[in-house]
Order: sequence, then C-alpha cells, then structure tokens
Amino acid sequence: MANFRTHLTGGAVVAAVAAFASFGEGLSNAAETQALFAVGTAASLLPDIDADDSRPLRAVFDIAGLVLGFLLAFAFAERLGVLELVGIWAGTWALVRWPLRYVFARFTVHRGIWHSLLMAGVAALAAGIAAELWLKLGATLAWLVAGFVLLGYVTHLVLDEMASVDLLGRQVKRSFGTALKPLSLRSWPASLLLAGLAVALAGLAPDPQPLFALLGRVGLETELLAAHWPRW
Repeated sequence: MANFRTHLTGGAVVAAVAAFASFGEGLSNAAETQALFAVGTAASLLPDIDADDSRPLRAVFDIAGLVLGFLLAFAFAERLGVLELVGIWAGTWALVRWPLRYVFARFTVHRGIWHSLLMAGVAALAAGIAAELWLKLGATLAWLVAGFVLLGYVTHLVLDEMASVDLLGRQVKRSFGTALKPLSLRSWPASLLLAGLAVALAGLAPDPQPLFALLGRVGLETELLAAHWPRW
C-alpha cells in the first residue's frame, strides 16, 4: 500500500488540478476554489481511517471532536456561562478523541468497507448533503464538494492499487484487488447496510438539475473541442 506522504501528495496534486479547472470554468470563485482543494486533499486520506492508530484516523477524530464539541456547546450559548461551554466543548472532544475512536478502530478492518467505491460514493453524497443543509451552499457548489470528496477518495484507492503492482519485479502483490473494489464481500453485512445508506442519501441529495446542466455543459465543450481539433 502507498504510504501517508504518497497519499497526501497525490491527493493534493489531483485536487489542485481539479480546483484550477473549476476556477477556470467559472464554477467557483477564489475562496471556494481554495476550499474545494482542501476538501479534495482531505478526502484523499479518508480511506485509511480504518487502520488502527493511523494518522488519518487520529486527525479525523480530533477534528470531528473539536467541531462537534463547538457545535454542541454553541447550542447552549445563551443559557450557560463561558466555563460551562468550554467544559462541554472539551468533554465532547475527549469523548470522540478516545472512547469513540477506540470503538471505531475495534470494529473496523483495514481495507474493508472503507476501501471500496461504495464507501467513496456514500462519503461524497454525505458531503454534498452536509454542504447544502449545514453550510447553506447552493446545489451547484454542494455537488462540487461531493465531486471533490469522490475524486480525493478514489485517488487514494487508485494509489493503493498501483502500489500493489511491482512493475520492476514483474509481480503482483497479495494486496492487489483489496483497495479499488466496488464493495467488500468479506464484510458483506456492512456492505449491505452501506448500500441501503447510499440509496437513502441519494434521496436527500441536492437538486440534481445543476449537476446535469454542468455535465451537459462539459459534454458540449468536449464535442466542440473535438470538432475544432486539428487533424493531420
């Protein structure tokens, strides 16, 4: 499998190219483009959170604890004092940072459902829904967020699969096929639940019309480029 630095570098490069393309096409402004780059880069590390005590695992639960703690404390901002709010924030962070992370690591298997295209789709849909409902972004930008999550996630899986092939030694490692797979048959009950979750999230996803319009626009521009491409 590829190491942390490879995933971080590869994810950042792919996300940067996609972000420049989004900005160049006028789909996102400067601030949104930078945010999309960060989203794509972060998503390229997500599949490894199922590795016990990995850097992505610690980072995800650290950030999640801090964000959830702040949101929970802020809900009581008008009724409690500063010390109480800080206590709720710190307590929530500690709960997520240690017990919940331990439980997650205990019941997940590396290169299980998290290393699958099905999980990539679920993560992308969840990100798009969160961008629209919580961040109040428009449907087009919400779909861009979902797209960058999907792009970063799949980049990670592709890099892991590439690392399973030794071109110089002309051999394929035993890990080949465990990263870039549609779903995890080894964890089929979890995959079944994940498929149900994907269907549910698809029903809650942002309005698809802007996405269809965007895809149609890209297709039209591709056809025009092909029509005017010089032929020798």
